[in-house]
Amino acid sequence: MKDFPKIETGLVNAGKVTEIAGFLMVFTVPVLVLYADGREYIREARIVQVEKLRADVSKVYEGFFGE
Repeated sequence: MKDFPKIETGLVNAGKVTEIAGFLMVFTVPVLVLYADGREYIREARIVQVEKLRADVSKVYEGFFGE
């Protein structure tokens, strides 16, 4: 996420905050979810292809920040 400095990141342990799994409809872990303006743009679960994730995040980032 160093390439996207305007994106704030957070980590939630679904084992400790069990309500989050239901709220975000998470049925497996790990899950990476990108929200912007209250809308979900990206969701990747289990096996995450890093280059695909980077490309997807880059598209969203460019759309919001023009960079």
